[in-house]
Amino acid sequence: MTGYSMKVSIQRAFGIAFAGVVLGLGAITARAASEPASVDRNVFIPMRDGIRLATDLYMPAAQERVRLPTVLIRTPYNKSFRTPAKVTSLELIEYFTERGYVVAVQDKRGRFASEGVYVLSGGDADDGYDTVDWLVRQPWSNGAVGSYGCSYVGDTQIFMAQTKHPGLKAMIPQAAGSSVGSLGGYYRYFGARTGGVSGWAPLMGWFAERGQKTMPRLSADLPHDEYNANAAMWKFTREVTVDLRRAWHHLPMIEALRSQGMATTDFEDTISKPATDPYWASLPYMKEDYTSDVPTLFINSWYDFGADMTMLQFNHFRQHSVSQRSRDNQYVIMSPHTHCTFEREAAEHTLVGQREVGDTRFDYRDAYLTWFDAWLKEDPKAQRRIKEWSRIRYFEVGRNKWRSASEWPVRGVADQSYFLDGDGRANGLLGDGKLARAVPTGAVTSDTFVYDPSNPVPSLGGSFCASCVGLPDSPAGAVDQRAVEMRGDVLVYTSDVLTKELNVTGEPRVVLHVSSDVVDTDFTVKLIDVQPDGRAFNVLDGILRARYRQGQHQEVWMRAGQTYELTIPLGATSNVFLKGHRIRLEIASSNFPTYERNLNLGGVNVAQTTWAVARNTVHHSPTLRSRLILPVLQ
Repeated sequence: MTGYSMKVSIQRAFGIAFAGVVLGLGAITARAASEPASVDRNVFIPMRDGIRLATDLYMPAAQERVRLPTVLIRTPYNKSFRTPAKVTSLELIEYFTERGYVVAVQDKRGRFASEGVYVLSGGDADDGYDTVDWLVRQPWSNGAVGSYGCSYVGDTQIFMAQTKHPGLKAMIPQAAGSSVGSLGGYYRYFGARTGGVSGWAPLMGWFAERGQKTMPRLSADLPHDEYNANAAMWKFTREVTVDLRRAWHHLPMIEALRSQGMATTDFEDTISKPATDPYWASLPYMKEDYTSDVPTLFINSWYDFGADMTMLQFNHFRQHSVSQRSRDNQYVIMSPHTHCTFEREAAEHTLVGQREVGDTRFDYRDAYLTWFDAWLKEDPKAQRRIKEWSRIRYFEVGRNKWRSASEWPVRGVADQSYFLDGDGRANGLLGDGKLARAVPTGAVTSDTFVYDPSNPVPSLGGSFCASCVGLPDSPAGAVDQRAVEMRGDVLVYTSDVLTKELNVTGEPRVVLHVSSDVVDTDFTVKLIDVQPDGRAFNVLDGILRARYRQGQHQEVWMRAGQTYELTIPLGATSNVFLKGHRIRLEIASSNFPTYERNLNLGGVNVAQTTWAVARNTVHHSPTLRSRLILPVLQ
């Protein structure tokens, strides 16, 4: 990669920064690994509409007429693992096959060797059902299938589960919060939007490298051996060159990729279709009437996007699974890491971004095997072990320990409010913004800043940051925010030094009373843990487009001179603010390029080519109680 220009080869499929993520196989410590004793490549499984999906079947070495369970991995990222992560991926497959599992790895519809037309998230419910149905009817199958994988590969499991195939006995979806859809009013289709605002650099980077809808394909009608001989040399991808930085700033936004010759993706639909558009209803995302019937082990991380969505899914599965057996067998593991790195980066001395979080080691493989042994082999020992597990095992950042809970929100949590205060000069780190436990008693006070879309506040760290698509000097996770806090278009509110630790475990939110001189703008918030030495590590961030303050199902414009109340969710965490630390809240109107810029004009933001500069104001007073609400574990 040179500068911000990236030569995109879909064949490399995420092989730069997210090799483990793409394959959906977690990230395993690399060692020399040979393939299992038997692999049948490119077995074409027919779907109900006649489309055939290419599947590689990895078989244990000593089958001998024993009926075996299957671990299914459905991926858009090339089942053949032709990436730098090949060794680690095959190692995990070998781990399962050595323990008596067939592993089926399938290219999803329209991707790589599989037939059909690729649509983002399209077909994953019915195709998952049909694949499970084929697997359980094979002579080597014991009739039990479990699914596994991270990110998109986790989403395919959530989509498949709603079809309730009786052969799907267990799932391990990892970082699969982007399958939530309209559930809970979040409208998190593909995780593409938060608070009605499209993720920008991460979304654009994904589509630029992995979103092509058309691929060169061999004919599945070739004889099996001939197909495989050709497939070993076949290039299933086309190369496209995209200058990402130029694309980030391109106006109109909807043409950012098309302007560089990349026309065959679902990028335009993803960033432009309204949350309630029938387009989304045609795809298998979760909604309020979603039901399933499968024991599920959810895995995610606090610095991954969608940690709160994972907890939403966990609770929904516990409450809405069709059988008591399924409702009683939903579990969660939450690490402190970034996107799908929980296994690769777990160590005795762990850095998440720039923050030291101690010993994060966890025996994930043992958990996987126990889970599948219990549900796919009905092994009594594994079943007893699961009964001893806590429903939720999570890492407590700050104290840096693994903890357990039986429910979410965690029992014993109560909201504490920290009110915005100051004399109207909270601009930047050297301003007078304060976070106070007491409601302000003075006159009505406000802090105003100027948001210019041509000079947005730069992203630093976070759950899915710009480093993931080509900014190596800005890692994901916790990063010192002081450079951003020196800007005048960032309001900074800081508490007094804590005299005792504060355990924030749950889903914080911010309530703001705001006004603006434009019809629409964004408000971003960031929760910061300020260390005694001054380092300011981001814990969570959130964003809300003002037009969606009454819900993403409707647009309500602002009027100059009027004040509006906004509630901005921050996501989910477990962060202990230690004695001697301080709590900080940042407020701005941009976090770029993590999120798209609001051009402040109203209308269809992604179709506009000009912008307006906004004067945005945050009010705090005895009656306009702008505040940070923290779920504190007593």
